[in-house]
Amino acid sequence: MMKLSAFQTFMQRYFPIFLMGFFASIVAMALAVALWVDSHWRNHPDNPLYTLLICGVLTLLLCIGHFAMIRGLRRAIWIVLLSLTLTWLMALNLIGSGLNSILLFTVVTMPWLAVLVLNSSRHREMRRRLIELRGERSSSS
Repeated sequence: MMKLSAFQTFMQRYFPIFLMGFFASIVAMALAVALWVDSHWRNHPDNPLYTLLICGVLTLLLCIGHFAMIRGLRRAIWIVLLSLTLTWLMALNLIGSGLNSILLFTVVTMPWLAVLVLNSSRHREMRRRLIELRGERSSSS
């Protein structure tokens, strides 16, 4: 179990990068899904339903992946990367749809920005430390 000072040090060091990865993933997903559904089902009467459904499923994947990462599961990052890959594929599908080029560039690059944050040395170090903490918890009980 971590002492309070070790926990505060851990949070000061890793919490900002964790939040940056999580929110970059959420923003990338929200932009891509909203534009993709609006582009492909513009005149469909259930357009808002599809937007909420797809956003809900991808948000659930992201939250499960990040929660599993916090719990120290070794392969949890793959769940997050799966949702970012789906988001990126949606963004690629928007090429040639007549969107503003700056908006299209933003939508296509946001998933890669989230992947860059997830691949940063500090984020990898945080995941390693969380896996070590999981090992300490399982060995002490």
